[in-house]
Amino acid sequence: MTTYSILFSLALIAHTLAAETNNPNRQTDGTLLPLSAEESLRHIEVPDGYNIELVASEPMVQEPVCFTFDPQGALFVCEWNTYMQDQYGTGQDQPVCRIVKLTDTNGDGKMDHRSVFADKLLMPRSILALHDRILVRLSHNDTIYAFFDSNKDGVADKKTVAYQGRKVGGNIEHQDNALVWNADNRIYATGQIYHYNAGTLELQKNFGRYGQWGLTRDDLGRIYGSGNSIPVKGWHSLGGFPILTPHSDPKIYQAHFTCDVDDATDPGRNVTSTGGQTIIRSPQLQPFYGMYAIPDPVRRMVKLVDFHNNNGTRSAVVPKGFETTEFIRSADTYFRPVWTDMGPDGALYIADMSRGIIQESQWFPTERTKDPNQRWLERYHRTKDWGMLQVNSRGRIYRLVPDDKSLLDPQPKLNDLSSKQLVSYLSHPNAWWRDTAHKLIVLRNDNSALPALRQTLTHKQPLARLLSMRCLQAYDALTLDDLTNMLADSNENVRTHAVAIATEYLPQYKELQSPLLNMLNDPSPLVIDQLYASFSTLHSNTWLQARKQLVQLHPHHSGIKLQTKHQNALPHHLKKFKKAAETYAGFCVDCHGDGINGLRDDSGLMAPVFSKNQRLKNQDYLVKVLLKGIQGPLGNAETYSAGIMPPLENMYDDQQIADLANYLGFRWASWKKEISPEHVSQIRSDIKQRTTPWTFKELETK
Repeated sequence: MTTYSILFSLALIAHTLAAETNNPNRQTDGTLLPLSAEESLRHIEVPDGYNIELVASEPMVQEPVCFTFDPQGALFVCEWNTYMQDQYGTGQDQPVCRIVKLTDTNGDGKMDHRSVFADKLLMPRSILALHDRILVRLSHNDTIYAFFDSNKDGVADKKTVAYQGRKVGGNIEHQDNALVWNADNRIYATGQIYHYNAGTLELQKNFGRYGQWGLTRDDLGRIYGSGNSIPVKGWHSLGGFPILTPHSDPKIYQAHFTCDVDDATDPGRNVTSTGGQTIIRSPQLQPFYGMYAIPDPVRRMVKLVDFHNNNGTRSAVVPKGFETTEFIRSADTYFRPVWTDMGPDGALYIADMSRGIIQESQWFPTERTKDPNQRWLERYHRTKDWGMLQVNSRGRIYRLVPDDKSLLDPQPKLNDLSSKQLVSYLSHPNAWWRDTAHKLIVLRNDNSALPALRQTLTHKQPLARLLSMRCLQAYDALTLDDLTNMLADSNENVRTHAVAIATEYLPQYKELQSPLLNMLNDPSPLVIDQLYASFSTLHSNTWLQARKQLVQLHPHHSGIKLQTKHQNALPHHLKKFKKAAETYAGFCVDCHGDGINGLRDDSGLMAPVFSKNQRLKNQDYLVKVLLKGIQGPLGNAETYSAGIMPPLENMYDDQQIADLANYLGFRWASWKKEISPEHVSQIRSDIKQRTTPWTFKELETK
């Protein structure tokens, strides 16, 4: 292992440049010999003040792709024993893969006991330890299973379906994966959100896909995805809100690797295969707390990304001291880090597949491939000549620890504690203990924890207050006073979550409207951002006007600008009607809202909902209403509180009316053909003598 100062002297830079030409695997015949686990360890560079340690290696673990710790500190590792065992991917979809359970029986930080927890599996790709079961998703299917070990012998003896999915096609690199417990009591995957309810997972509303391989969260509960050559994306919002990506410094895409082997699909000096990320959240790695670590197995490194506040958003930047190097990297050809996570001890754990081929066969053409990409085919022949194709069935788990190992936390035994005892761990400085205690309290559904949770609402540690509030929410035990007090909490993180929760509780506690509206000038940009996000989920005129006030009161808030840009973004087929969309957002929205949910006041819907509105399919009907307006009940005695749609004939010309009609028709009524301004002009001429808005009965008979 090599360590380096975070300040990086010129001497170190010179040493690094020299190291790029010194491949530890290369033999005199040009082949690249795989190193033993101990030898490979010596070539891994980490920051000064830290050590990289070997936790497990082959044969104890083989082809590790992801892992999870259970509440007792045991490590469950998904093994892809069929992944690219030769250059053709022979037998890859055979159900012979495993999940192994690794334990450290003497507390020395090395796994010394292994059991095959589950086998005969098809490339398990997602895993999460709960209170009494292990959740697992396999490849080519989005069903999620729960595995149980009732006799505690390290081997699963029962399997149930937690979420019934379906078969999934496409490449294994593109299928949903990861399972992350979040602060909002829900479980996140790269493309889905689930709520645990009495042994089953209920699918929740989501806003798209966070990323490709791996997922992580921070203390607040923001979700971070990635996508191969995009090291981080989608990190702006709390989980469950629209997936938004703020600005990134272009330098975060750079890869300062030291391995000189050119086996990348995309050669160059940028990241190319990032995934398996983690937010560092332990005091043992304090200088990096809150930073984002993400492996790139093609570049043989783990990159570190920091975030700088920017009045409502956080920009992704290169951390100070890492401008010319990486957080963890190796010159070893077979160093293939694919997954990271924080451990109970506060260390950063890393899964290394330690293999030759890291590209799936679709991107690894051989002599059998028809019309291959020639550059990729040349790479195949190079790796074949180097002897890389046969290097597989290996694997290592490492951990990054401080030099002073006395700082590490002990092995946990959280399953042995009562729910009441677990509450005290909501204030633990190591996020693994906080998250796990929170998870166990919620999943056990044990009312004996309620008094301690209520006491913790006033704990001196803000994260303890936040998590106790979320636990009480899971137990449906939050009172109006609780929420009112948390909206006024001294900590911005607590207030942010209180806003997210309070808006959900408005149907039950209408009294929350006043304290929420009184927060429009909150001093925290974070809280202001959440107010706008949460108000956007409420479809009434009160909250629409509150959002408009937030825009006026905070004209330079970058988070509000990011959200409004997302809300106003148009799909490709509507971009030609951009001006009409702006007209809708500036005028029509005050009665029709987002067009899907409508907009309500105390009397009900203010105006018709456009989505799936059959009347919009009639182009002439729509133009007549836009020109002259409409009043009274519609259709089968439909009444709306606005009462009248005002005429627009004197506000907009024929082109503008045509554009607005086309925007409405193509967006919500599946129009196939545009209406022309000439047609609008003809209708305008035909009805020019009319001086009052239409009634529906009049239009129905025309």
